[in-house]
Amino acid sequence: MKRLSIFSLVVVAGITAISTLLSSCKVKEPVMEDMFYAADDATIAELTADGRLFTLQEFKDSFMTEEGNYLSDSALYRTRSTGSAIPGKYLFSLDTLPTNGRGIYIMGRVATDDYGGNFYKTLVIQQIVDGEQQALRISVDAGSVSGLYPRGQMILIRCNGMAIGRYANQPQLCVPSYNNNVFADKAIQKVGWAPGRIPLPRFKAATKYIGTPDEKALQYDKRTIADITALYDLATARKEDGKLVYIEDIHYSGQCLTQDKKSLMYCTTGNPADDGNANVFAPTTGNVGYPQSRVIFDEEDEHFICVSMSEYAKEANFYLPGATAAEEGEVFFYDSAAVVDLSQPYLLADLKNDGHSVVVPVDGRKAYQGWRMDDVVYTDSQKAQGFVCIGKDATGKDMWSKALGVVHCSEYVGSVHGVLSYYMDNASYAPAATNWAISICDLSDLHLEKNGVAWTPLEYTPN
Repeated sequence: MKRLSIFSLVVVAGITAISTLLSSCKVKEPVMEDMFYAADDATIAELTADGRLFTLQEFKDSFMTEEGNYLSDSALYRTRSTGSAIPGKYLFSLDTLPTNGRGIYIMGRVATDDYGGNFYKTLVIQQIVDGEQQALRISVDAGSVSGLYPRGQMILIRCNGMAIGRYANQPQLCVPSYNNNVFADKAIQKVGWAPGRIPLPRFKAATKYIGTPDEKALQYDKRTIADITALYDLATARKEDGKLVYIEDIHYSGQCLTQDKKSLMYCTTGNPADDGNANVFAPTTGNVGYPQSRVIFDEEDEHFICVSMSEYAKEANFYLPGATAAEEGEVFFYDSAAVVDLSQPYLLADLKNDGHSVVVPVDGRKAYQGWRMDDVVYTDSQKAQGFVCIGKDATGKDMWSKALGVVHCSEYVGSVHGVLSYYMDNASYAPAATNWAISICDLSDLHLEKNGVAWTPLEYTPN
């Protein structure tokens, strides 16, 4: 009995000792002050005391050269980087920053949100200097990067050991990356060195949170399509790229750029999974992966710019404002190879608007009624190509448009907020106004209405 009591005391003492030891090893709860530094001049001066804090434009001017310091006989950029169309200029470049020595610091507020999927593994930061915007892209190898660096968060970055470069003429903080993907589209033009994504652990180690997120502190500049697209030389574009802007009194036209990006064409009503011209925000690119663009015009229908979205974005397959499956009216088919039986009911349609009418078989009721607004005549069995009736002219003649499925787009009017983007990845072409685009975080950056009723996004669904 006595032995048992002593044993019991030893066990209790041991448990108490272990409990005390474990409590002393308890993980310390995160403290706000340990994660977010005060957003005052004294704190920032202390954090950057071993070097210099550059404004974003000073950073670009001080360390980003035209050719870059990475180009050599053994380290070649992509073959698209430079060419006769832009002699002496480089669309792709790399300037490495010293690892040791004085600290090289930049600071800015995160201006993007990747939840919608349009800024995949990319941040854009904004800095206001004397009331004016400066901006810089940052390439970080992290999915859902906005979970770590939310929109409106001010961050301080020690850039030593990284690089500043241009990818498709867009300046960005990065690391060198060599591309040798032989399966890429036009792969031989893309092999070589280019800006790459900074590994997440490396970026986190170099970055400090300044203050807490304040999205309302972000500054948007009111711009017009005309003033943006009037300036498209490479040097100007590098200063403007990444800025937050908003444009009022705009509407979608239902158009996209042709393959050569030199002219416009109306979107079609195809399935966005296999039709790159479908009337949604970002149909397939066949996994090439470039941002898809859809055109907006100003109030006078005089100037246009593209609004870009990734085909992998959550809202990629939503219809453009005012676009539908083109079946608001009645639907008919025209086959140029078919034998026409004029003993059966038919209507004539001037589908090409050139005085040449085609015969479209209809039922007796329709033959008596005639064509009406929004009637559709498809010219292919996939219902992707065709014409839509848009009413009658002053003489009573039916008018037909190639704006199939997008004829009502221009009826939705409003504004767009987004990141100004100048993307040019091929030196075989001269700089052009069509290199400009507005990159939106998601559809909430569009504020459109028709007759006082707000636009409601509608997703494409196969028939």
